[in-house]
Amino acid sequence: MKAKSVLVVGLGRFGTSIVETLWKSHAEVIAVDNDPAAVDAIKDKTSAAFVGDATMPNVLEGIGAQYVDTAVVTFGEHFEPSVLCAASLVRLGVPEVIARAATERKADILRAVGVKRVIQVETEMGRRVGADITMPLAQDLLDLASHYRVVPWDARGSLVGKTLADAQIRRRYQINVLGVRRHGTGVPGERTRLETPMPEYVIQEGDTLLLVGYGDDVSRFVAEVGD
Repeated sequence: MKAKSVLVVGLGRFGTSIVETLWKSHAEVIAVDNDPAAVDAIKDKTSAAFVGDATMPNVLEGIGAQYVDTAVVTFGEHFEPSVLCAASLVRLGVPEVIARAATERKADILRAVGVKRVIQVETEMGRRVGADITMPLAQDLLDLASHYRVVPWDARGSLVGKTLADAQIRRRYQINVLGVRRHGTGVPGERTRLETPMPEYVIQEGDTLLLVGYGDDVSRFVAEVGD
């Protein structure tokens, strides 16, 4: 089982928060910043932390950026370095590049160089505050939901062939199975279908279980059973 590898570029408050969250979720985290103090402060919560100029392609290649699953460019307040870094990561073949932007125009530029997802922190926070003012109860429910994760998991390993009751997923990991997506067997016209499983449901190879639970519990299940 291979943990997801994530490169975090920039260790301001936003970048540091991302590193800490990923580390708690057992991801393989690599961090880089040009401030030695910032790197030293976070190094114990990473697999590797480097001091360097991440706008330089040779620096990114030297720290192994080309091998990560996802890269997050966090210094949105300095736009030119952000674009240079993001473009270099795209050219290195990083499958998913995420970057921060202060305006929609800057977000469009980042998308144009190949960034898969653009985060506009101020816009998202503004929506959250507006929702909190106008719909406080709904916001409380959203805050509660934010602690949970819904994760599709492809059945494999020791759980295949067991009933849900025998697998004891809820008792062992404190997570629930919301549903099972059973894929077709190849018969023409047969569709994938989603089922609400009973305890006697037998988990089969090729099933996708929809799991819900606290983030740490889901991460523990994935780490022990397989991603």
